Amino acid sequence: MQFYFKLLLSLSLFIFFQFEKAEGQKIYIDSLEKVLMQTDLSPEDRVVALCKLARANFEKDLKESFKQANEALRISGSLKDGKSKAITFATFTHLYVQQNDLKRAQESLDSAHYYASRTKDRVAKGFVWFRSGWLDLVNGENDKSIAGLLKALNFLNGEKAYSYESYIYHYMASIYGYGNDPIKQKEYAKLCYETAIKSREVDNLNTAYFTLGHSYLDRFKVDTTNRALLDSALIFNKRSLDLSAMQEGRLLVKSNTAAAALNTANIYFQFFPYSAKDSATKYIDIAIGIAKKTNLNEVILNCYGILSEYAMQEGKYDDAEKILLEGLSQIDGDVMKMAVTKARLYLALSRIAEKKGDQIGALNYLKEYIQYNKEAFDQEKMATIQKIDAQYQSEKKEQEIINLQQQASFNRKMNIFYLAMGGTGILVLLLLLSSYNYKLKASLRKQELVDKEKQEAELQSKLKEAESRQLAFEKQEAILQANLQAEEAARLQTEQMLLKERQERLQKELLAGTLQIEEKNELLELLSDKVTKHSHLSVDEQIKRIVSQHKRMDKNFEEHKTDFFEINPAFFERLQQKAHNTLTRLDLKYCSYILMGLSNKEVSTRLGIEPKSIRMARYRIKQKLGLLKDDSLDNFLRSQEY
Repeated sequence: MQFYFKLLLSLSLFIFFQFEKAEGQKIYIDSLEKVLMQTDLSPEDRVVALCKLARANFEKDLKESFKQANEALRISGSLKDGKSKAITFATFTHLYVQQNDLKRAQESLDSAHYYASRTKDRVAKGFVWFRSGWLDLVNGENDKSIAGLLKALNFLNGEKAYSYESYIYHYMASIYGYGNDPIKQKEYAKLCYETAIKSREVDNLNTAYFTLGHSYLDRFKVDTTNRALLDSALIFNKRSLDLSAMQEGRLLVKSNTAAAALNTANIYFQFFPYSAKDSATKYIDIAIGIAKKTNLNEVILNCYGILSEYAMQEGKYDDAEKILLEGLSQIDGDVMKMAVTKARLYLALSRIAEKKGDQIGALNYLKEYIQYNKEAFDQEKMATIQKIDAQYQSEKKEQEIINLQQQASFNRKMNIFYLAMGGTGILVLLLLLSSYNYKLKASLRKQELVDKEKQEAELQSKLKEAESRQLAFEKQEAILQANLQAEEAARLQTEQMLLKERQERLQKELLAGTLQIEEKNELLELLSDKVTKHSHLSVDEQIKRIVSQHKRMDKNFEEHKTDFFEINPAFFERLQQKAHNTLTRLDLKYCSYILMGLSNKEVSTRLGIEPKSIRMARYRIKQKLGLLKDDSLDNFLRSQEY
């Protein structure tokens, strides 16, 4: 019953895409959920976290994964850069494959490529091409897969996205596995391990251990004499198992651990004697334990297949049959999704029944084999149809894109042609306008010259008239100047006469005032002498006080008399003009004292009259000058001084 080993080989690709459901994911999922709870998380980082959460949850709750991916798509809709949408649609590609909907997976991948072309983020581009190569690998198109994965590596080069690079090297090693190209398988397995170390992620390191173990096993199958290769395969498989046990709470991908345990059990079964059965059974139990938690039904069936083979070697056909039937019962809920596997199992049961001599049982198992083989064929046909349809739709979109690009190129050429035609037309129009403008300017310039000559002639005529008027005006001005000089001479003569007359009059007044002061001083001195002869002290002091007061008044008079008599005569003329020549000599004297800054009391004392009389005189002067009641006479006189 070597079909189990063929089944094991086909299993390797399938298990790369499976993840654990419960405890192994818990720490990782909790970490992502805490990140999403951050209020200051940017929309771009929120989209990435949601896509990672969708990838972690897909086997536990595929609907929840789609919900999270749709939320990521909603958030990315508000972002201008294509990075977030590209990552989201690449995530949808993975989810639709798990839903066995290859058509939508291809459509999502096309959308991912569309938005990847609208971003400069090399990691996002690399992730999209990684999913593109992965989808080709799922579809069995290894050549296209390698091209896509290499393009992904080209975008990721230098971006320190070691986790993505490690997975890519893992898938490329699997493509060259099973004896296809052991050298390249070894090379990519080594690169898978090196980038896993750089990524510092448990899942990448676990995958790298599994990849190295698988590489050594495939190389041993090519050269079975080199037992060192087989020992190395066992070492790396056990490293994967040890790492999974130590980092169970941090490990997201458990499928590689289950595959490593299954490969180890198969090595003991296939390449070791029957005495190694206990070792094989130990790793079978580990593989079944992980597979039951993660619904890895292929692993479960392979484990029961190895146990059945051991029973066959012991000649226990009934036990072998029971083991296979028990394996089928373990996956009964999901068996319809595995028609090929079930068909092979029923074919194996049919052969066991034949060896037992149970022809009826063998026939019944054979009928089941035919039924599920037909279902497997139908499923494969449907998958092929979906694949072809997806390829057709993809090629159709590519052709539409090419057509649109060609149309855009044609439109650009037509636009250039129209622009050239328009430019030529505009150039011709500009030349015509320039020619017309030149002729128009020449005509206008000619007319301007004619008008200018006419204006010059008119100006010459006006200039001659102006010169004649200027001569007449200069003649009149000379006559007026002579008259003005005569009038000025007469005015100066008159002013000199007035000044002389005023000077004589002031001298007379000054002389009279001086005589008056002398007479008064003699009188006061005589009075002072007489008082001194008397012994009455009070009268004596009073008289002396009077004498002192009059002397002080005379002194003040001496200080101000020059100011009074040397006032600008124009001042008095302006006052008389303002008062219509109604001011008396006494009024002018009052005005002079006021202009000198003397108070009413000082003026009354100097003139020997009552202060009341001075106030009445001020009122009378304001009326003659036409001043209002509230107008200040002092300010008015100061304003008329110059």
